[in-house]
Amino acid sequence: MSIVLVACSNKLKSSEGIIKVDVVAKNDILTQMEASRRCWDNGDFKGYMQVYWQSDSLTFMGLNNLTKGWQSTLDNYKKGYPTADHRGTLTYQFTHFNQLSEACILVVGNFHLERKMGNVQGNFSLIWKKIEGQWRIILDHT
Repeated sequence: MSIVLVACSNKLKSSEGIIKVDVVAKNDILTQMEASRRCWDNGDFKGYMQVYWQSDSLTFMGLNNLTKGWQSTLDNYKKGYPTADHRGTLTYQFTHFNQLSEACILVVGNFHLERKMGNVQGNFSLIWKKIEGQWRIILDHT
């Protein structure tokens, strides 16, 4: 949680305490998520990972572990989903987008992997931050 507080410390305020989601940013994120999803389905993990901040400070929180760093996260995906049967076909549903500041958006939703070896599904929360003009995931809690 401290990562979110530090990363999004320039929080905007409205009279109701709610920040309206930047529609351009939301559409950019949705476009990136779709491109990433297509890369997943094609087995292109490096392409899938382009939505993530390429930094050792990237944080991925899974069910049983905490991974730091872009390369470590990529390596975990490759290890955890070694074949097309393991990887399956990915779909997302987005529950909501919360604008935390001008440069940070929280995206909450769920994913589903349709697989021959058994389907997998779950929830996610992603903190996207605008870094050097590009929206990137800095924290993934799946």
